[in-house]
Amino acid sequence: MQWKHALLLLAVAGCGTSQAADIDFSSAADFTRMEILLKDDPSAQPDHVRLSVTLSPEATIRARRISREALGQPLNLSINGQHISTATVHSELGAQLMIVMSRPVAKKLLPTLIEK
Repeated sequence: MQWKHALLLLAVAGCGTSQAADIDFSSAADFTRMEILLKDDPSAQPDHVRLSVTLSPEATIRARRISREALGQPLNLSINGQHISTATVHSELGAQLMIVMSRPVAKKLLPTLIEK
């Protein structure tokens, strides 16, 4: 009989968990400016690449709405259909973003940024 209670508790606990929000940017349509920093101070984060972007007005509105609705929750960030990262939303996103990603992710993303 106790296993039935355990299953019920697991089912109830599963109902309380929230799924991550998703935002997928298209570099061609959503970015008005992009800058990639491949190397800076090697002691800072040598295994990471920084992508600075300025969002279009439409993408800014979308990013603000999605981030506002996901405050305190995970947010999956994708660019050109490629998953970049998942992070907890602590504040509403604006028009300028600094995206930090691992070098392997950057190596896959870079060709899509140039093609678009």
